[in-house]
Amino acid sequence: MPAPQTADLDVLRVAMWERMVLIRHFEDRLSRGYAKGEIPTEAIHLSIGQEATAVGVCFALRHDDVIATTHRGHGHMLAKGADLNGMAAEMLAKATGLCGGKGGSMHVTQANVGAIGANGIVGASPLIASGAAHAFLQSGQDRVAVAFMGDGATNQGMFHEAVNFAAVLDLPVVFVIENNLYGEFTPVNKHVRIAQLATRAAAYGMPGVTVDGNDPMAVFEATREAVERARRGEGPTIVECMTYRWHGHMEGDVQAYRTTEEVESWKARCPIQRLAADLKERGIALPMEDGEPVVGVAGGRPEFASEATLRARVEAAFALAFDAPEPGPETLATDIFSPEPKEVLDAVEPEPGTRELTYSQALWEALSEELERDKSVYLMGEDVRTGGYFSVTAGLVETFGPDRIVDTPISEYAIVGSAVGAAMSGARPIAEILFSDFLTTCMDPIVNQAAKLRYMSGGQYSAPMVVRTPGGAGLGMAAQHSQSLEALLTGIPGLIVVAPATPYDAKGLLKAAVRSNNPVLFFENKVLYATLGPVPEGDYLVPLGRARVARQGDRVTVVSVGAVLGRVLEACTALAQEGVEVEVVDVRTLVPLDTWAILKSVQKTGRLVTVEDGTLTHGFGGEVVARVVESAWGLLKAAPRRVAGADVPIPYNSRLENAALPCAESIEKALRAVLK
Repeated sequence: MPAPQTADLDVLRVAMWERMVLIRHFEDRLSRGYAKGEIPTEAIHLSIGQEATAVGVCFALRHDDVIATTHRGHGHMLAKGADLNGMAAEMLAKATGLCGGKGGSMHVTQANVGAIGANGIVGASPLIASGAAHAFLQSGQDRVAVAFMGDGATNQGMFHEAVNFAAVLDLPVVFVIENNLYGEFTPVNKHVRIAQLATRAAAYGMPGVTVDGNDPMAVFEATREAVERARRGEGPTIVECMTYRWHGHMEGDVQAYRTTEEVESWKARCPIQRLAADLKERGIALPMEDGEPVVGVAGGRPEFASEATLRARVEAAFALAFDAPEPGPETLATDIFSPEPKEVLDAVEPEPGTRELTYSQALWEALSEELERDKSVYLMGEDVRTGGYFSVTAGLVETFGPDRIVDTPISEYAIVGSAVGAAMSGARPIAEILFSDFLTTCMDPIVNQAAKLRYMSGGQYSAPMVVRTPGGAGLGMAAQHSQSLEALLTGIPGLIVVAPATPYDAKGLLKAAVRSNNPVLFFENKVLYATLGPVPEGDYLVPLGRARVARQGDRVTVVSVGAVLGRVLEACTALAQEGVEVEVVDVRTLVPLDTWAILKSVQKTGRLVTVEDGTLTHGFGGEVVARVVESAWGLLKAAPRRVAGADVPIPYNSRLENAALPCAESIEKALRAVLK
């Protein structure tokens, strides 16, 4: 049930009491269930004692506002209106759960009430909420996003990047810190040197307020002011709620870090009892039975439930959940990827034609066309308005304006993390990371958020977003600006990984990536930016997951990954002069991999060589070889060969750098070896 929309503060107080009691009984039932061994995990983080914060915040929101919550998010979910039966079933990992049993306590969500996900990663919610707020701003909606977090999250780099990002862009977001005095097992005063965490707001140029988190009306008033400010376009606010969790960090926590006396002193400040006492002072008597009018409220409110009924509702929800079926094995591999649009799956690739563009120009054209086609698309990253480090985006801001070509701080977490939240909220962001090496500084939003959110949410959410990034060696930029990391992320279910080698594919694949309903890592190679090639005019797509036979042959199959294609073709030309025709399969997309195209070629040639710039050890070529050996062992006339980068960091010296990469000569050598 959603929060009531009422101007009658007494009605609101009674509604708050009702929802807080519901949350308390839900959490208490989980605690008792854990003690009896009924809950399938100890990763149950209860919010008993913190109900006032959840209700005070969520009751200040509209139904279409959104919340991003934490591993301790049951109360937030119920306060926002989550279905009680679905919540109980998800806690028990049942098929009828809100996420079909795939999310569980730490990842529970319900899209149709404005919950954009609980999160097991401390500090992730500020990024997700900031992204949702950015999407609202981009689309002209007056909606607001709220990020719940614990005190410990404020020490995460993700928090600081998100807060600064939101401040710089004046995003309609409220950051709610539930300061329950402990970051897991450690007192907050051992984590920080300030008495009030909200004072950090001043460093980011935004208001910050600390309130009594056990007083739901105080929380409500502070949140309402922050929400109204955000809705007026005045930017974010930090609201710190001082509260206390009665239970441990998780069920099973022995709580050796605090005394019984401390816990009991906070129980004496119970937010539910406190609100009931306040109502009594106001002459408002709460219902003892269902249907009994609430005495003292104008006209009575017979729809409010008694505490006994609320407890019974919780027990009934869990009874239903215990009887519900578990998810069947057929659901194991569902909801990993979102279904793709037909135009992406079935695109017909046009003839290349005679017009030539550089790789960089082809990318620019793709970006321009997609920005023009779809108003939900926007580009953000460091210096993108002036073109970025390699001038790929130069001039786009003149056409599409600063609201859609967004310069960001040097904050990779904020760039990618906010893109996830925006993609969940109706936008199609294109996030640019300056060098692919810097993906290592924002792995969480890629690996734990974008890749997993569809699965964790049971298919409720998707992340249609693109992360563009240049990689590769050859420009003398040494170890931290020259890596080929494509293979690193191919083992993460839920991610699409693309590496175009030609201007034709750069344009067609980027346009397909923007229209994809899934998160796409789009690896560009910086040594290719100036290379020329034929590119058709107008709109066309290259389907994701379709390889291209770049050269016909019948003696050896070369599987080429990314920028090595030119060197591969050079080696093939040398052998062709001797009458040896080599077939080259350019994978174009590493995930999904077009295994059928590779097997079809190997069936013809009986020999296989893989080539990539990434390292040999655990390189992508090993995956290709494994698939061929598993599926077509009997077709092979010789052992497969792999050609790849040396297992070394990329050196600065140009001679050493060249030696670290595959070259036409090393590829030719492997081809000759497999032909023996």
